[in-house]
Amino acid sequence: MTAGKAERPRPKRALGQNFLVDPNIQRKIVRELDPQAVDVVLEVGPGHGELSQYLVGCCRRLILIEKDRDLAAGLRDRWGDRQDVDVVEGDALRLELSEFVREATAVRVVSNVPYNITSPLVFAFLRLDPAATRIVLTVQREVAERIVAPPGIKAYGALSVGVQAIAGASLAFRVGRQAFRPVPAVDSAVVRLEPRPDAAAVDRAALRTLTRACFNRRRKQLQKTLRTAPELSFAGDVEEVLAQLSIDPAVRPEMLDPPTFVRLAAALQARQGGGAER
Repeated sequence: MTAGKAERPRPKRALGQNFLVDPNIQRKIVRELDPQAVDVVLEVGPGHGELSQYLVGCCRRLILIEKDRDLAAGLRDRWGDRQDVDVVEGDALRLELSEFVREATAVRVVSNVPYNITSPLVFAFLRLDPAATRIVLTVQREVAERIVAPPGIKAYGALSVGVQAIAGASLAFRVGRQAFRPVPAVDSAVVRLEPRPDAAAVDRAALRTLTRACFNRRRKQLQKTLRTAPELSFAGDVEEVLAQLSIDPAVRPEMLDPPTFVRLAAALQARQGGGAER
């Protein structure tokens, strides 16, 4: 057998693995992240190190979280002798991510997100404590458009509100499916999130309950949803609450911007005496 590089592990369909192989896109993503020397960078799903190779040595510490045992072993073989790189084998959705950045003064996150766990992983990143300065994610294009959607369009929904209520969200650029191996069935896009300084004041559980109730009934007037949605369990004077917030009772949910949803969720929570689901 001819000596050479060890054969890379094949992509595992069960883990939603699609590796980003286009070096130009890899570099664009790292530029979007803009890692600084003081940063702790958390990369989830580093794969073979397609992005990691540009991050090693550019930040104070690089933490690579990889669920796939074979890929994690490859990352340890490549960078395990560096004091500024930690390879963690585990499921990011089951780990307490904040524990890895607890002592950091500045945090950035980058991830090529498996399509089947996009929403829970996005919110896991937005729960980091300390909060990340910037989060750069490669996601399915349709999901990216939902994340950044403004009020009044079809793509705007509970995901849009949930993210934009606590972070600035912008679509950085689109990525064609040919940039990945194996080639996925859909195109992707890179989104940039920058958590807001006042994000901690948002009652995320109350907001989540409200937005799910509203967008599950997006064709109904807001006042009717507030009166009848069983998950809200609101028995107060709906019109009074809406009048105090200067919200038209006949408005449909897709017309309310994220700050208005935040104010409404807080007002309903106050009237219910802390009864929102957590």
